[in-house]
Amino acid sequence: MAVTTMKSKVTPGSGLTLTKRQARLAMIMLAPTFFVLILIAFYPLARTFTSSFTDEPFARPEVAINNVGLANYERLFGVQLAPFPEGTRLRDVINPGFQRVSTFELFGTRYLLAASDPMWLQSIINTVLFTIISVALELLIGLAVALVVNTQFRGRGVMRAVMLIPWAIPTAISTVLWRYMLNDNTTGALNAVLSALGIIDPANSIAWRSQYPLLSVIIVDVWKTVPFMALLLLAGLQTISHDLYEAAAVDGASVSQRFLRITLPLLMPTILIALIFRTLDALRVFDVFYILLPQTTRSMATHNYEMMVSSYQYGYASAIGVLIFIIIFAFTILYMSLLRVEVD
Repeated sequence: MAVTTMKSKVTPGSGLTLTKRQARLAMIMLAPTFFVLILIAFYPLARTFTSSFTDEPFARPEVAINNVGLANYERLFGVQLAPFPEGTRLRDVINPGFQRVSTFELFGTRYLLAASDPMWLQSIINTVLFTIISVALELLIGLAVALVVNTQFRGRGVMRAVMLIPWAIPTAISTVLWRYMLNDNTTGALNAVLSALGIIDPANSIAWRSQYPLLSVIIVDVWKTVPFMALLLLAGLQTISHDLYEAAAVDGASVSQRFLRITLPLLMPTILIALIFRTLDALRVFDVFYILLPQTTRSMATHNYEMMVSSYQYGYASAIGVLIFIIIFAFTILYMSLLRVEVD
């Protein structure tokens, strides 16, 4: 019997491996997505970056646009720190075009802090303080709430649903409600409660939003965001096997030892992920500051808005936006590096 062997012809391009063909197909399928990203994300970023080197006004197309080089960034980075002894005149110390931000004493020497844009410097300080304090409180309170609702008790499902109500309310609505509750007189709910408890004198109510602006926004943000943090941490707690706690209890480990030796190490990846979300969200905070506080107390985002919309300085606002992007990107890299170390 004759056996005939069929040989297939090799056509050009058939030498591609399966992996290369799949990669080429994936690139073709992802091309529309890349186009949309370029259109709605990369182009605005590039437009903002190029505008940051100009004096372009906002919503005034008839005005000529001039290239100002690094002038916008020089204005943003214009900070002066100099000794300011008692009896010294301000004009003898401060640089031309600068304004005083504050004076303070350090190791017995009085110093002057000035900036070419003092509101920008103050907005950075406000945003950093707000981020550090609010995220720390949200982590601690959220962890406590997550530990409570992770235990077995009657009505646990209802408790989990109720705790999400603050997070479900839109931020603008909750901030408006808190603005009325933080009214200066006893018409504000917080002052009324403190007066009823005898903690403060009704005739000397606390002006929360003017006397303690950062504390006010921290209270609102913590109330709003603790449920979100607790939900993330609760998801991490439920991945920890209960057998580990039973074995530790049999070995004589106390509740605190079980928390420090089992819960925290195994929960650390979830904590870092929660910190990434909350820190990046806090650094770009806008709505709480804008609704709750007068414009004399700004975050970086609200200062950016005021420079663009109220002052019509689109070029300068673009430079502010670029710096905000760099700050948030730096925090992202830092957190991702920490997360990679912990996971590995």
